[in-house]
Amino acid sequence: MGNLHLVTGRAGTAHITAADHGSLNAAIFGEGGYVLNRGSKFAATVVSNNKIRVADGDIIMQGRHIRLGNSVDLSIDNGSQGVNRNDLIVVRYTRNGTTGIEDSNLVVIKGSESSGNALDPECNDNSTIFDGADLVDMP
Repeated sequence: MGNLHLVTGRAGTAHITAADHGSLNAAIFGEGGYVLNRGSKFAATVVSNNKIRVADGDIIMQGRHIRLGNSVDLSIDNGSQGVNRNDLIVVRYTRNGTTGIEDSNLVVIKGSESSGNALDPECNDNSTIFDGADLVDMP
């Protein structure tokens, strides 16, 4: 066995990992988060005061390819009269630290109410999958 990992070569056993694919994607696209030019590009539509519909699309998030084949409806909590609030819709990447199982979901991060200018809520977009983070958000 050589001192390199021949990813696309026959090894006789399963040896290609999600990290291998993620590394290739990051080398091609970059290590950030990118909405790809496919489908509706995650276009958001207001369905009602409490429902946002996010349409299909593909993204590369720190090397991971994430795809939404259909649309998904997300619930937004009611606000209070006379105050402002910003909510964020993010793609949330998670990894189980014990099993290594990875997943992703669209989630709403609820902001804080303000009588003045509302600020975006904090999201976990400063950590990286490459550094072993178990939770990363992409607004």
